[in-house]
Amino acid sequence: MTALPAQRGRTVLTLLVCMGVMALSMADSIGATFAVPVMKNTAIAIGLERTDLQWVITAFAVPYAALLPTAGRIADLVGHRRLLVLGLGAFTAGAAVAITVNSFPLLLAARAVQGVGTAAMVPSSLALMLAGFPDERRAAAIGAWSAAPGLSGALMHAAGGWLGEGLGWRSYFMPSAIVGALLLCAALALPHTRRLAGRLPDPFGTALLFGSLSMIVWAIVQSPTWGWSTQLAAALGTGLVLLVVAVWRSSRHPVPAIELAVWRIPMFALAGLLSILYGLIAFPMLVMAPNYLRDMWPDDPVLLGAGLAPISLGVLVSGLISGQLTKKHGPRPVIYTGALLVTTACVWLITQGMQDGPPRLLEVWLPSSAVFGLGLGALSTAISAAAALSGGPERYAAATGASQSARQVGAALGVALTAVLMDHPIVSGPMPGYSSAVLSCLAMAALAGVLGLFLAPAKVKKTPPPRAEPAEPAETAGRVVPVLVRREPPPRRPAPEPAPSPASPPQVPVKSLIALYEAAGRVAEAADTVLSKHAMNEQAQQKSRRNAHTN
Repeated sequence: MTALPAQRGRTVLTLLVCMGVMALSMADSIGATFAVPVMKNTAIAIGLERTDLQWVITAFAVPYAALLPTAGRIADLVGHRRLLVLGLGAFTAGAAVAITVNSFPLLLAARAVQGVGTAAMVPSSLALMLAGFPDERRAAAIGAWSAAPGLSGALMHAAGGWLGEGLGWRSYFMPSAIVGALLLCAALALPHTRRLAGRLPDPFGTALLFGSLSMIVWAIVQSPTWGWSTQLAAALGTGLVLLVVAVWRSSRHPVPAIELAVWRIPMFALAGLLSILYGLIAFPMLVMAPNYLRDMWPDDPVLLGAGLAPISLGVLVSGLISGQLTKKHGPRPVIYTGALLVTTACVWLITQGMQDGPPRLLEVWLPSSAVFGLGLGALSTAISAAAALSGGPERYAAATGASQSARQVGAALGVALTAVLMDHPIVSGPMPGYSSAVLSCLAMAALAGVLGLFLAPAKVKKTPPPRAEPAEPAETAGRVVPVLVRREPPPRRPAPEPAPSPASPPQVPVKSLIALYEAAGRVAEAADTVLSKHAMNEQAQQKSRRNAHTN
């Protein structure tokens, strides 16, 4: 009798730890975007420009993007639980150093260590959760694991203004250190998983990928200072040469750092490009928004938190609805809709928000940021689905990891580009820096919407109409006709499940997330009719074109 409650306790603990890892990684990324504008007038940032301070975000994103492609295979070899513990330890130690350090280079080193830890703990947490759940409960567990970043992002956005106002920029890394230590203690109690035999991924290829991304980001950040000079050409050339060498080595190594097999699939290559564009859309806005709101309302932390919460809430709600729509209609219409929402929000902000006069929080910023969040949620869900579907069932894990790595590459490039645009705008007007950053998001979203149209359309199955029952003859309508009824034996009732022990942990959060997911599915039914007709008409047109071409 004690085995069942113990098993349930381990299952719930696994879910909470894995959800906590995803929530913590998102909260830390958002906390860093809050810390940068607060850090400007402190001792650690003396003599530094805005582009230099953005390295607090970029130093995390670069190692995260470079190590993520190989972290999943490393977890299979060394053990999922072991790599999760190592990743949490590195992440928590980096956050503790970031809180106490007084040197900017040491702060960047601590952020890089956090990026390494996040690259280790994110894929290992997913693998550990899948290994600890039975098949019939994995869908609900993955839904909860995927929803955790949206919940923590909304919470961090709401509390971000209070943290910086009371405790300074160091307070934004305190949740990472405290919660990371708690998750580390809990992870030590998780069961070990079976280790697979094999070779570790190519470390030299991973180092080449890391060096390539670092050099390209550095060239973007220094481009306003260097201009069109030999220094800029040398930095960009070095980054591109390192990237070519990394690709060449991956094509010949038995366990490569870059999974080229999935990138050779044309539809996945398109989905990977869309993942890079998503990073160029989402992360620049997360960098720009705290700076913009702090400049507009410097003395009101309540408005700062309220102004950022709609983005995370929009991502959470739209992600649930978009998941239902993507299953039924494929990723293409959802990507186009998400891109349309993002471009609408960007146009709204540029034409109405970045103007002279008092800022309009209720009339412009809150609704436009909510629309932006809805578009981001649709893009994130549909692009991830497009990458997984194009890779095929046999390459699902490799395709998912490569897509997430491409997203982080876009994030690193987008953060660097935003920092440059805010200090060296490409447009004129009342707020040229912010307008330039939003304009770049608009351009990337429009490009993503166009490229999304080239994805393969979903196949919609036509359901035959129900057959009409034969009408009853008129002469038998008024007579009672005897009918022989075959009595079936009553179904056997399943044995009742044993009542859960009072000491077993509650499962209310999982049930609540499932209920929210089902409610989002009912909301998605409103768009099903339009999308189904569109897909069926599109398939009919393609069939007619093929017939005409054959004739």
